Amino acid sequence: MIYETADGVYLFGYTTLDDSHSKWDALHESIEDAKEEGEDVSGVGFEDWVEIPDPMEHCQHDWINPVRVKGRDTGTPDWGKYERFENGKWIELEPSKQ
Repeated sequence: MIYETADGVYLFGYTTLDDSHSKWDALHESIEDAKEEGEDVSGVGFEDWVEIPDPMEHCQHDWINPVRVKGRDTGTPDWGKYERFENGKWIELEPSKQ
């Protein structure tokens, strides 16, 4: 997954096809650099990647579906605990699904 910010372009790496947090990330100066590394490490040409929408406010940038650190929206993050937005409400993620 590639995510562009004001600081640069993040490339997130995964070891599963399920929606999950990334196993690693790398910051690049340009989209082209991130695309090149992404193709090198995944073996998948960038033309076969799928564009997804930007994350909702306070959500993790390395998940496809809306997931956030519990309490992040109130300024009191409980690091290591996550919640997912499903059916219009936030539900706590089970540790095995993180």
